[in-house]
Amino acid sequence: MTVPKMSPEEGGNALTSGTRSDSKEAGEPSRAASVAFIRSWPLSLLCLCFFPLLLGLGNWQLQRAAEKQILLDRIDGRLSAQPQSIDQLHEPQSYTPVRLLGFYTDEYFYLDNRTRNGRVGYEILQVFETGDRERGKRRWLINRGWLPASSQRSELPEVAYPLAAKVITGFIYPSGNQVGRESNDAPSRTTPHARIQSLYNIAESGLRLDYPQWHIRLSADSDTALFTDWQLVNTNPQRHRGYAVQWFSMAAALCLLWLLAATNIREMVRQKWFKKPTKQT
Repeated sequence: MTVPKMSPEEGGNALTSGTRSDSKEAGEPSRAASVAFIRSWPLSLLCLCFFPLLLGLGNWQLQRAAEKQILLDRIDGRLSAQPQSIDQLHEPQSYTPVRLLGFYTDEYFYLDNRTRNGRVGYEILQVFETGDRERGKRRWLINRGWLPASSQRSELPEVAYPLAAKVITGFIYPSGNQVGRESNDAPSRTTPHARIQSLYNIAESGLRLDYPQWHIRLSADSDTALFTDWQLVNTNPQRHRGYAVQWFSMAAALCLLWLLAATNIREMVRQKWFKKPTKQT
């Protein structure tokens, strides 16, 4: 069999073509291996700063939830005790269950902007007198619970109360810090049967309360109690856990954004798993 002869130019072209083809095939895997994982260092550094911050905020909310749960357990422990007579109480303490025998006076107030189940209304605060002239009378501020507001802002709901002596039960609750606060219009806003914005107005109203820094929230099953459903802490543990989920979700979203915008992860996956096979001749 006779091998066809090739001219020097044809031989050189064939050699060059073969070399370029081999070089091209060998270069494709090298380019795939040489693709840098980080595409944007500034964005990567920015994400690196915010990612631990979001995780820290989520962990902080979980810690707050645990603290609130411990506080609620302590409060439930106090509230589960038997109510003691208010006359035997030497010094008021928060969440101490108490029992009072006495009369309601006609001095009551509407604590404004109180909601129950998404509806706006008022909490009714009324003065309650215990004791007698021989032993000495004592005056307490009672939070009887919530009443819904009427459709007309100028109309206040009617407050009914018994004239006879009653035994009521509830727990002691702080009225807040009134020390150092001033209000020039407090007297006009603390007239009985008036709408008030805070318990400070009552503390400065001249009602001669024995303990103006405390008031008593009625129990739900107490006589003369309105709709109570007391909120014992400002933020419950469930809400803190919800906040933690939000922070962790933001951290996960930031991580995903970093992978898609600051790295070559898509290019690397495309070259590794979706690379078109080369045709062999």
